[in-house]
Amino acid sequence: MNIKSTLLGLALIGVPATFAFAHHSYSDFDMSKMVEISGIVAEVQYRNPHVWVFVDVDDQGQPQSWAVEAGGPNILMRQGWKANTLKAGDKVDIQLAPMKDETKRGGALQAMRFPDGKVIGAWK
Repeated sequence: MNIKSTLLGLALIGVPATFAFAHHSYSDFDMSKMVEISGIVAEVQYRNPHVWVFVDVDDQGQPQSWAVEAGGPNILMRQGWKANTLKAGDKVDIQLAPMKDETKRGGALQAMRFPDGKVIGAWK
């Protein structure tokens, strides 16, 4: 066996490990439930590996901050979402799969609706 074949074989062995390392799980979320929240965007972190949206929700006069995890920017761009689509101060309605730990306010984004009626994701 020559050196090129050996190096190619070693490189191919490392490929699955790279994909396993890059995998991100939704195991913290209860994907069998759907929760709807409405509020004002406090912050958007539009970066890899996942976009995060922090929303202030009014709960009987008390603001509560919700952390909403979305897909990666590449996935969201295919759904029509750009880096400037959502910004602090925007009012949104969000459907999400909530955290399994019910003491935490947050979830995995399923769909988002803007005041103009535009929807990103599959609103149910």
